[in-house]
Amino acid sequence: MKAKETLCVFVCVLCVLIGGCAPRPLLPPAFTPVSARGEGAAVLVEEMRGQWAELRRPNLSPEERGKVMAAYNRALLDLLRAMRHQALQVRDGKLHPEQAPLLQAVTVRYADMPGTHRYSTKELYEDIVPADDVPMEDPTEHYHEPGLGVPVVGVVPWDRLKHLGPQAKVHFSAKGTVSTMTAVLDFPRGSTRPELVFLRRLRQDTYPVGRLRYQLAADFSAPLEVYWGLTRVKDNRWLGMLRPQALRPLEGLSSAEEYNPRKIPVILTHGLMSSAGTWDKLVNRLMTVKEIRDTYQFWYFNYPTGISWVVTAAEYRKALANARAVLDPERKNRNWDRMVVVGHSMGGLITHYSQCENPWDMLRSLPDNLRPAPEMLQARYIDEPFDNPRREAFREQFYFRPVQAGLVVYMATPHRGAPLASYRIVAFLTRLVELPTNLLSAAVDLVTLQQDSLLADPSQLTDWFTSVGQLSPSSYSIRGLAPLRVRPARTHSVIGVKRCPPGGQLARSSDGVVPYYSSHLNWGTETTVLSDHSVQDTKTAAVDLARLLLEYARACEKESGKCN
Repeated sequence: MKAKETLCVFVCVLCVLIGGCAPRPLLPPAFTPVSARGEGAAVLVEEMRGQWAELRRPNLSPEERGKVMAAYNRALLDLLRAMRHQALQVRDGKLHPEQAPLLQAVTVRYADMPGTHRYSTKELYEDIVPADDVPMEDPTEHYHEPGLGVPVVGVVPWDRLKHLGPQAKVHFSAKGTVSTMTAVLDFPRGSTRPELVFLRRLRQDTYPVGRLRYQLAADFSAPLEVYWGLTRVKDNRWLGMLRPQALRPLEGLSSAEEYNPRKIPVILTHGLMSSAGTWDKLVNRLMTVKEIRDTYQFWYFNYPTGISWVVTAAEYRKALANARAVLDPERKNRNWDRMVVVGHSMGGLITHYSQCENPWDMLRSLPDNLRPAPEMLQARYIDEPFDNPRREAFREQFYFRPVQAGLVVYMATPHRGAPLASYRIVAFLTRLVELPTNLLSAAVDLVTLQQDSLLADPSQLTDWFTSVGQLSPSSYSIRGLAPLRVRPARTHSVIGVKRCPPGGQLARSSDGVVPYYSSHLNWGTETTVLSDHSVQDTKTAAVDLARLLLEYARACEKESGKCN
């Protein structure tokens, strides 16, 4: 092995052993400014009462209105910080509720939740964090909008997801979720007690102040930053590759916002040696577009990447079917038929295969001595079990109905494989992968059938089940994918080109991992982006996907639901 390859392997293994970089705190610590302590809080409230009265006046000049709103928002931020500080002390047993006067001073109302509440961490939210207090990984891409109120992030831990209704049954893969909210301290007429209102910013844009309506302030980046901290998926990318079983608890669908049946689901599937966190920059940029926020809801399919994408695709389809069964049990919501699926790299193969109309024909790519009998290659096995029950472990992998999606987007997807997967260093990594015990035991059962077995050679188990083994252009799955029929849908490919090809020969270009010829499809549209393999991180790809989503949304509206 060359010295460079040896160094790469050493670094990779070291990353696994130390668990990657030191994880960030789940949530930023609470603090309270001096001005909001004790009697200072009462002074702040009275200041805001006067400012609220000013904001009611229709004859304020735009300049005066801006100054009053800025002062009101600053005072409210101080108050929220002080209230958070006291609430967390009460939650942790460091302070008795009666010793937290700020929590008793206002009535709290959460949008979409009937009745009034105490500012408490015992009802729904474990914490309510001012967006200004969330440390951003990339401050240059911190997107927020000015307006009335203070943007905050409501943190809902997994054990309280039941308050979200049916969505709780879908969020099995997340440690929790977040709410993108804006806080407003309202002073209702005829009442001396102010009302602290937490508004769902993704559902409401304005708020009434007297006879006027004000645009609400918003922060769309801070909730995503908190969400990635909650899920911890960014900390486990290499672990998911080499120790797939360790990441099984994080496998499945999750979303950074509560389910909204009025929005079209966008399912994002990451690639090899990655996690759902690979979509952070892309979604952060897309959320700046109001029409996209109003029309789409982003869902992430997270999975351990050491397992073959053919196996993972079965879990992907199962997760989507389960989500619709829970959230749309009568199958009346057409937004699920309009679903958008996006896959990066190996995630694109999962997406591609799940769109195929005759997936069982992939088995034809096996060598003659391993190929199943011709009578087994029939659509009837989608619903009918095999005569031999020990084959059932593989039925859902090769016998299924395609996922119904209106728009399919591939990003740097190796439809024809990646030559890199055949390199010596990659073969070495394949041998490091520890497959789940239940997967191996199912394989051994098949191997020992001796006759009519899908697998007759135990030495092929590793290549059969590991993701890297099934990315090689010579693997059975890549060879078998090419001739499969794909259901009709709007299709677009975003292809990375690391450098401009000599003489403009695009066919000879590559993103450094996947050659152009492997990412290119003979159907649909495509965009080439000057990028390495992480094409989803580029602003060009975000602009391109935003364009696609906007065009698709308008087409759906224009055609009254006929999206294809």
